[in-house]
Amino acid sequence: MRNTIVERFDLLKRLGGLPEPEVINEEWLYILKEETRNSILIEGFFVSEDELEEVLASGRPLKRNQEEALNYYRAARFLYGLSYENYRSKKFFFGIPLIRQTNKTIGEKGEFRKGDSRITGAKIVPPPGLYVDDWMVFFEEHINQGFSQEGFFNFLAKQHVLFEAIHPFNDGNGRTGRIILNYFLISAGYPPVILKGDEENKKKYYKALEQGDSVLRRLTEIPFFRQAVRNALEDMNASSLEDLISEGLRTNFDRILIRLLEEKEQLKLKPGQEVGKALNYSPDSIRTLISRGKFIAVKRGKEWFTHEKLLLKKNGGK
Repeated sequence: MRNTIVERFDLLKRLGGLPEPEVINEEWLYILKEETRNSILIEGFFVSEDELEEVLASGRPLKRNQEEALNYYRAARFLYGLSYENYRSKKFFFGIPLIRQTNKTIGEKGEFRKGDSRITGAKIVPPPGLYVDDWMVFFEEHINQGFSQEGFFNFLAKQHVLFEAIHPFNDGNGRTGRIILNYFLISAGYPPVILKGDEENKKKYYKALEQGDSVLRRLTEIPFFRQAVRNALEDMNASSLEDLISEGLRTNFDRILIRLLEEKEQLKLKPGQEVGKALNYSPDSIRTLISRGKFIAVKRGKEWFTHEKLLLKKNGGK
């Protein structure tokens, strides 16, 4: 899956790069809405498509779930505009004030906690409030020093594990962390990722965080020790989260790529079965290849659409 992301990224660059995240752009609007619904669902707030449309149109939430959705949508929209300016200017802006403001915009206080914290169901215990500032200064430095290095997706996964392990706020850490994750992606020229919020995928997400934070569990319970944390990040296994990010990214990549190909190269999509027949794939085989990301494809209604030209060369084949 990670190799197919590289091929998609190369194609996106050939097509002129990531388009600006404007709500008048149909694909960006869809992505922003779906990310909002899924991210708050991870935290237990379900909002239907109709409820989201209603609150976005009126700007006045009538229920708690609509309030959570509206706050998240507004925060994500603002941060993604800012991250796009990073990408466009090739300058990376990131710091603690941005983290605090993100937490505040989603409806929380934006202040680092002073007391202790527990994460329900997690094996890790976040650092005591006394050391949160030390951990967050380290987090800020870690991001600014490592953002442009190789192994970007491994870096992304590790920083997300680190942020969620620190749990710097009294509330809103998950939502804040996922917006920041996408801030980094867009700053580097990638579309945002949607981490699914249904029960099955939420369990995968929490298990991936647990895999990564195992090397931090002893360190969060003692006074902050910079070099030990640095060593733990080097040893961290965040492969499961890296896979989830790559998998979640593919769908948004394909929506944006296909729209650009239709607009810039007048590519006409075909039903997946028609493409499979042209390439001598059985209906089952073409569905499997699409589900594994070997084709750039988009689902419209109940049917998958793609094109013979959208079989990824390095990872396709029979």
